[in-house]
Amino acid sequence: MKLLEQAPFSAVLGLKIESAANGSAKVRMPFDLRILNEGGPAAPIHGGAIAALADVAACAAVWSLAATTRTATISLTVNYTGFAVNSDLIARARVKRTGKRIASLSVEITDASNALIADALVTYKIA
Repeated sequence: MKLLEQAPFSAVLGLKIESAANGSAKVRMPFDLRILNEGGPAAPIHGGAIAALADVAACAAVWSLAATTRTATISLTVNYTGFAVNSDLIARARVKRTGKRIASLSVEITDASNALIADALVTYKIA
């Protein structure tokens, strides 16, 4: 899982995989001024950074399965349910279903107060 954290884009976002096992993962994105929308320190975190967090969390979850040797994101749908302001974000991903070549995952993203910020459905091609 260290390779996912060390990937250049994950490193820019500061993503930290806190756990990944048995088709589930927990990934933290620390608060940073570089991931905000326009408006200064009190601006909400950019939706693109939140979507990237969901994708990396789903990737960590699918890679926690022993059979996974390759992956590629097929689709990512994010529903934004709240504003994330001045807070670390936590993504919790879990594999809902796997087939021979496809995995479906759900991801919930919460802020430091455990308020739901977004949920996502992610589909991965697996091998």
